[in-house]
Amino acid sequence: MRTFIGTYDIADPAPTLWGAEGYGRLLVLVKEHGWPLGVLRLRHDPARTTVEGADLQLALMNQLGLGSGTAAPPPPTGGSEPTVPLPISVVVCTRDRPRSLRGCLASLRQLDYPAHEVVVVDNASRTAETADVVAETRFRYVREDRPGLDWARNCGLRAARHDIIAYIDDDARADPLWLQGLARGFAAEHVMGVTGLILPAELETDAQHQFEIYGNDGMSKGFRARRWIPGQLPPLSLIQVHQVGVGANMAFRRKILEQIGGFDTALDVGTPSCGAGDLDILHRVLLAGGEIRYEPHALVWHRHRRDQAGLERQLYSNGRAYGVFLLKRWHEHRISRRQIAGFVTRIWIPWLLGRLALSVMGRHRLPPRLIWAELWGATHAPWAYFATYRHDRRLRRRFGVPNADETAASGPN
Repeated sequence: MRTFIGTYDIADPAPTLWGAEGYGRLLVLVKEHGWPLGVLRLRHDPARTTVEGADLQLALMNQLGLGSGTAAPPPPTGGSEPTVPLPISVVVCTRDRPRSLRGCLASLRQLDYPAHEVVVVDNASRTAETADVVAETRFRYVREDRPGLDWARNCGLRAARHDIIAYIDDDARADPLWLQGLARGFAAEHVMGVTGLILPAELETDAQHQFEIYGNDGMSKGFRARRWIPGQLPPLSLIQVHQVGVGANMAFRRKILEQIGGFDTALDVGTPSCGAGDLDILHRVLLAGGEIRYEPHALVWHRHRRDQAGLERQLYSNGRAYGVFLLKRWHEHRISRRQIAGFVTRIWIPWLLGRLALSVMGRHRLPPRLIWAELWGATHAPWAYFATYRHDRRLRRRFGVPNADETAASGPN
């Protein structure tokens, strides 16, 4: 059943929401003066074109505790808009996805922020379509011929003119106040990284709904601001760094990225690892002593994969990539191997097996094949770990980049 996605601002409430005909469910983002407060989830009669404001007001009270005359929750502590806007460089990494890129860039044209630039990194696209799409805009185009998302991210870091670099995926759409939200997170100078809220851009297919179930609300990390303060984190928090944020919506100060050597080019899309570049950089920023904040006011909308085959590939890649991430931590000795082994044997694998068992018994909302895909990917992580670093060394030799120049924490020799 399709889900209509809309927004409702309680500071200027619309009497009705239009366009819901044919949808059996509603996901409505509630805002106040443009800032996200929470989401409403409602049933809907597909024969009705509109959603009445009275129905939304009732849901506001029942689901979020907000009603007519009720003040919204106060803004998250620890962040406010800087008096002078912080200049931000937005980096979009892309490869051979001109249609998706065009939608992302269209949203970036609507950003309500006075001090920013947009840099599009073409990661070895095989046609000129990416360059053509960027040429339709005022944004800067740079090319990175070494394939791999983390190569592209590092290229964007070098090309960026400002000291805060924000990364957004080409299949994401920025909310107009996205950069204002990121700036709130960076209001304190000691904050080195900020991640933000990610909501689904559409929920039209079974696969897109299943991804939301898989992630317990997809990529969203909720509507409460959070802080990860180095020195106050147990090893388990450094291992489960996926709770900090997602690569589709993350930003860092230049100095922390340069201090830790940038992104590890052996990781993420375009390499045998199949991912983990975002997990790795968040983990290493924390290890280097950089505080990271999650700021739900920094909102982007993500377009999930529409087809079942694509979703299965994604979940397989997630299992494989997370295993590679854990093996890299094992190799580094920065976290006790006993802690890592305990996490794998007592938490991660039992969680995967438990969900699979529940699904086989019909007691889980995801079908067994999807849960199995992630578990199957995890079994390939040991091979992928060694393969991805061999691949990276070969690529560096091909392009004349000595391995000794790689300042990001490396894999096996």
